[in-house]
Amino acid sequence: MDIKKRAEQGNAEAQCSLGDCYHLGKGVEQDYSEIFKWYQLSAEQGDSNAQYYLGALYEEGLGVEQDYELAVDWYRKSAEQSNEYAQCALGDCYRLGDGVEQDYSTAFKWYQLSAEQGNLDAQYYLGLLYGEGAGVEQNLELAVYWYRKSAEQGNGYAQCCLGACYCLGDGVEQDDFMAFRWYQLSAEQGNSIAQCLLGDYYCSGQCVDQDYSEAFKWYQLSAEQDYSDAQLR
Repeated sequence: MDIKKRAEQGNAEAQCSLGDCYHLGKGVEQDYSEIFKWYQLSAEQGDSNAQYYLGALYEEGLGVEQDYELAVDWYRKSAEQSNEYAQCALGDCYRLGDGVEQDYSTAFKWYQLSAEQGNLDAQYYLGLLYGEGAGVEQNLELAVYWYRKSAEQGNGYAQCCLGACYCLGDGVEQDDFMAFRWYQLSAEQGNSIAQCLLGDYYCSGQCVDQDYSEAFKWYQLSAEQDYSDAQLR
């Protein structure tokens, strides 16, 4: 029996899978109203993945009128079933005050649950909260710990933050070469701040052979993303 037939017969897993097909345009034309329909049917039966995706549709206003409060409701239902993506998304809502009163300590709670499951975005934000002392007592060593976890999974923002920690000696022994390494990895993923800082390294010849053309390349890439520091170089 194909997915659509099973979905029409009320199978929650098939309904979520059919929502995925419409979302990805897999075998059907992408259609947000259909995406919303099938995720909603599945979510109402308790499917945690569908609940997360339904929350995302409400947050972005795709296939339905944007509603941050309903986004939070569905993220919460999914997060309470230990969906790492919903936990991270719910952390975002509490950090930003989207659909709920801003609360850094509650953001920390959900990021931590997600980060402990290996979610690289939650790991980055957990590092950020530890670094800023927002919702938790400031702890630069734990900030570095979580930045590293995220950076090693390829998160460009975490790589840039980890580079800054090495550059400044925050929570880790100061090491310009390690700073350069993490800035480079971040810059190669398109992070405008890291691109500008990498340009500084090439311009000064610190940790790398001085190379003005390479410095210009990274400044230009950063400036094209409207990073003002690079535009002033």
